[in-house]
Amino acid sequence: MRKLSRRYKALSIVLVVAVIGGLWFFEVKGVCAHSPHDVIDAIELSPGYAQDQTLFIVAVDHLLRSADGGFSWKELINGLDNVDPFSDIALTPSYPSDQTLYVATQGDGVYKSRDGGNSWVSASDGLDSLDIRWLAVHPAYQVEPVVLAAGARGGLYRTANGGESWHLVMADDVTLTALAFFPGTGRAIAGDQNGALFLSEDGGETWRSFYTLPDAGSITALSISPGFSSDQSFYVGTQQGGVFKTLDGGSSFAPVNNGLPFGVNDKYGTFRRSSNAPDLRRPEMDITSLAVSPEYAHDSLLFAAMWNEAIFQSRDGGQTWVKYPTGLTCDTQADSPEYKSPHFRDIRVSPAFASDRTVFLGGFDGLFKSTDGGQQWTQMETLPLGLIKGLALSPGAIDTLSVAITTYGGGAYLTMDQGQTWSINNSGLATTRLSDIVFSPAYPADHTLFSSSRGYLLKSTDQGNSWDKIAVTGKDNNVKPFATVIALSPNFPADHTLYFGSRADGIFRSVDGGQNSASLWDAFGERVTALVVSPAFAADRSLFAGVRGEGVYKSVDAGDAWQPANNGLDFLSAWQAPSLDDVSDKDILLAISPNYGTDQTVFVGSSQGLFKTADGGAIWQEVKNIGAGKTGYVIGLAISPNYANDGMLIVSLKGRGLFQSEDGGETFTAIGSDLISANQSIELIRFSGSYAADHALLAASDEALFRSPDGGTTWAIIHRPVRYENMRDAIQYEGKWSITENDDYSAGSISRSNASRARAILNFIGRGVAWIGAVSDEQGIAHVYLDGTRVTDVDQFAETRQLMMPVWGIADLTPGLHTLMIEVAGDKNPSSTGTRIEIDAFDVLP
Repeated sequence: MRKLSRRYKALSIVLVVAVIGGLWFFEVKGVCAHSPHDVIDAIELSPGYAQDQTLFIVAVDHLLRSADGGFSWKELINGLDNVDPFSDIALTPSYPSDQTLYVATQGDGVYKSRDGGNSWVSASDGLDSLDIRWLAVHPAYQVEPVVLAAGARGGLYRTANGGESWHLVMADDVTLTALAFFPGTGRAIAGDQNGALFLSEDGGETWRSFYTLPDAGSITALSISPGFSSDQSFYVGTQQGGVFKTLDGGSSFAPVNNGLPFGVNDKYGTFRRSSNAPDLRRPEMDITSLAVSPEYAHDSLLFAAMWNEAIFQSRDGGQTWVKYPTGLTCDTQADSPEYKSPHFRDIRVSPAFASDRTVFLGGFDGLFKSTDGGQQWTQMETLPLGLIKGLALSPGAIDTLSVAITTYGGGAYLTMDQGQTWSINNSGLATTRLSDIVFSPAYPADHTLFSSSRGYLLKSTDQGNSWDKIAVTGKDNNVKPFATVIALSPNFPADHTLYFGSRADGIFRSVDGGQNSASLWDAFGERVTALVVSPAFAADRSLFAGVRGEGVYKSVDAGDAWQPANNGLDFLSAWQAPSLDDVSDKDILLAISPNYGTDQTVFVGSSQGLFKTADGGAIWQEVKNIGAGKTGYVIGLAISPNYANDGMLIVSLKGRGLFQSEDGGETFTAIGSDLISANQSIELIRFSGSYAADHALLAASDEALFRSPDGGTTWAIIHRPVRYENMRDAIQYEGKWSITENDDYSAGSISRSNASRARAILNFIGRGVAWIGAVSDEQGIAHVYLDGTRVTDVDQFAETRQLMMPVWGIADLTPGLHTLMIEVAGDKNPSSTGTRIEIDAFDVLP
C-alpha cells in the first residue's frame, strides 16, 4: 500500500477451479482477498454532484479528486505539506459556487482550499491540538462561515471566519467520535467514545450533554433525516449496540437492528461472526457508517456499514435490514495485528439519488460505487496500475540514452527515443507490481537491467525485452523478500556486485551479477528506503543505507558490517516513540556525491528536512534555507554528475515543489513552478549522465513522467501507455474463459475462450487502446465493440503461432471514459482449425 510505500481496481473476478497443468478456469464472482489494495479513509461528494460529478477521497493517505464520478482521479498536493495522514474531508454546502473545502490531518491541523482543491493553505491558527479527526461545516456557510473540528484525543474547536482562527468550545477531556450539523439549521450534534450525545443550539458555540446510550460503546456515526425539521428523526451508529433511532429529536432512542448480524471483539480488535467466537467474548454490533437517502421522506431508505460486513439497506426507516454485498470485496490483511482496520468505513449517497441512484462505499479494499441504489457494486480504480514506482536512465547523453520505468501494477516500460515510442517489457514476469529499476553501468555493451518483485530479483540482458526471475529467500527460507531499492557497484562489469534493500528482510548482496544473493544485515526488520554505493567503492568499500524510522547506516567493508551514522539527525529520537501513525513519514532518502572519494559528501532527505555531511557521515548539519516556511518534507533528492563543478542539487518538498541549489546546498531557488501548480508531486529525479553538456533532467510523480532540457526551469510531460494484463481486476470476463500460464506471455499468462458470446470488457480512461494477444492456425474471429458500437471483427488466424501481438488497436479517441468489449464470435477463418480467442493484455494511451 502507499502507506504501502506511496498506493487500484475496477471490476472484480475470482478464480474458482483448481490450477491443472498451468490452465485456470474462472467465472465472475465476488472475492474476499486480494493484493494490492486501496485503503479508503474518507469520502466526500460535491453538493452539485449531479452536475459536476465531483468527489474527493483519502486513499492510503493521499487526497484525490475525481470530476467524472470516480472513473479517473487527480492527486491534490499543492500546499499540502503535511507530515501526518489525512483524516477527514468537508465541503461547504455552497461548494459548486465557492469551491471551498477543508481537509483535516492527524498532526498538521486543518488545510483549506478555495479553488476546488487545486491549491491549499494551512488554516490552523488557534488549534491547541493539530491532531484533528472530524470536521463539520455549517449548513449556512455562505452567511455564517462556521466550521467545527474535533480533536482525535479530545476537544472541539470552532471557527466563525472560515478557518482564519479557531477557539476551543468543548474541553479536551471529552473525545468526540462523531459530529454533524442538522440540515438547514445552526443546531449541531456530537457523540463521544462513551456513548454520550451532545447538542448545540447556537452553531456549535456552546454544548450540553443530553443523552447517553447505555452499553453502546463509542458513537461511530450520526445520520440525520433531510426532513428533520418536520419528522424529528435521526440515527446513531455505535460500536457495540448497532443502530439507534429517534423520532422525537433525541428525547428518546430505540435500537433498530433487525437483520444486522452480531459480531465479537477478538484479540486483534476486529469483529467476526459470533458463530466462530468463544462464548467468553462479548457480542457487539460495530457500525462504521450510516447514510440516509436524500429522498427519505418518500423512500424511508438508509444504508449501514459494519466493521467487517456491508452493505445493509433498510427500506422501512430502520425497522428491518437486508444485506446487499454483490461486487464488494474485503481483505484479510485488515484483520492482522499490524492494521486492526475496519473492512468498510464510509458511505456517501449522491445528492441526486432520486435520479442517479448512486452510492459510494469506501473501505480497506478500495472504493466501490453503485448506480442502482446500492444493490450491485463496482470497484473503482483509485490507485492506477500505471503509478510510477521506479525511474532509471542508462549511461550516455540525453539523445542516446534509454529511459526505464516500473509501475505499481502495470509492469516495466522502456523508451529509447525520449518517449516517442515505448516497449512494454512484461515477458517473464510473475507479477506486474515492481519496485526499483537500474541500468548496468555498461548497459550500452551488456544491455542489462535489474528490477524486483516480491520474492524475485529481476534481470534482463536484452534491453528489457524479457526478464529472468531469480528467486530470493531470507534467512528463513520460507520468507520471500520484496526488494525496495537496488544499487550496483560502479565496477559492476568487473566485480559483478549488486546490493538490494528489502521491505522487511534487510540488505542483500550478490557478487555474481544477481544470480545468487546473500543476506548481510536484517536492518531491524524495517524497510530499507535508500541504498547508495560510494563512487570510490573499489578503494573505500563504502555504502550507506536509509532505514525507515532508524536513520542512516554505513558500511566500510562492502556490507559485511553496518554501523549507525546518525550524529546530528536529532529528529530520530522522536521517531523512536511509540506511535499509531503510519510510518511512511519516517522514510530516509540518500544522495551521494559523485566525488565522494574526495569530498565525503552525502545528503539525507526526510520528513524533518534536509541534512548534509562532508565527512562521510561522522556528523550531519541541517540545511535550513530551502524556500520559506516550516521545515520542508523532502520527498525527492538528486545530485548532478558534475557536482564537483556545478554544485548542483535538486530537492523536492512535499506540497511546495522543486528547489535547486548551485552551491552544494548553501542557497536554493524554486524551479519548475508549473509542476506543483499542476499538483504534480515529484518523487523521482534523475540527471542525464552528460548533464554538463545537455542540462537534461527527467523526473516523475506517481502519476506522470517529465523531461527538462534546461536544468529544471521548464518541464514537458512524456506520454506513455499503461498495460492492463488479462488477469487484472480492471478487466471483467463474462462466460467461460481459461488462463494458461507461460513465461512467454506478458506477465506470464494469457486468457482463452472458444465459448460463443464469451466477453472481456475493459473500462478505460484514455485516447486510445490496443489489444495484445496471440495468433495461430487454430484461432477464430472476435467481435470488437467500442462504447457499445460494434466497430470491427478481428481474425486471430495465422499459419504460425505468434505471441504478444498487437492484434487490434485504435487511437485518436476523444479523451475520456470508454468501454472496449471483445466478444468470442464462435466463427473462424476457413483455414483455421478452431474458434479460440486469446487475450494477453490491453495497452491504454492515457
